[in-house]
Amino acid sequence: MRRTGTAVAALCLVLLVGGVAGAQIVSSATAGATTEEIIARMHDLEAAVDGMPDDAGLRIELGNVYYESNMYEQAEAQYLAVTEMDSTHAGAHLNLGTLYTDMGKIEAAVHELEIALSLDPENAMVVTNLGSAYYATHRFSDAIDMYRVALHLDPNNVEAHFNMGVAFADAQIFQEAITEWERVIELDPDGQAAQVCRDNIQMINEFRGE
Repeated sequence: MRRTGTAVAALCLVLLVGGVAGAQIVSSATAGATTEEIIARMHDLEAAVDGMPDDAGLRIELGNVYYESNMYEQAEAQYLAVTEMDSTHAGAHLNLGTLYTDMGKIEAAVHELEIALSLDPENAMVVTNLGSAYYATHRFSDAIDMYRVALHLDPNNVEAHFNMGVAFADAQIFQEAITEWERVIELDPDGQAAQVCRDNIQMINEFRGE
């Protein structure tokens, strides 16, 4: 899809960090934990990996703790170790792709997420994250295609609805963007994304003189 600069310059949408909703890794190992608990968990996992270096599950979990602590190089090392042990481990490729997206290594992210998709084509998280990687490279049509697939797999996927709305708005397909954002509001009315959607819908309506 082509973009014309005039409308985009006149309409500055409110977006979540990174433009689209944040990508997700396979599991959240430290959700709700205190700093002390995270550090203790990290040390426990490091010791466990030292004792069982061929345990992919332990390495993935340790990588997740590193990732969520913004220790990206350490997380990358754990995920890469898993792919070296098992090149068909979809979760490791998913997490690498998500990590590379956050690190700004978008081409590497696309590569890893495409591998993950080939290994686990019905995983809505893989599809959504690949769509976000495509979005980051301005492949808006490809991003929308991925979000459509994600929503076929999981019709209530808030991130996919939000991100598809962003991609539609970037392509200046405003009514479709509004439809997607209204669905976000319906699914998660009290969430951060819902408030962003309300602001964006208001700005689009004002931009169009409605």
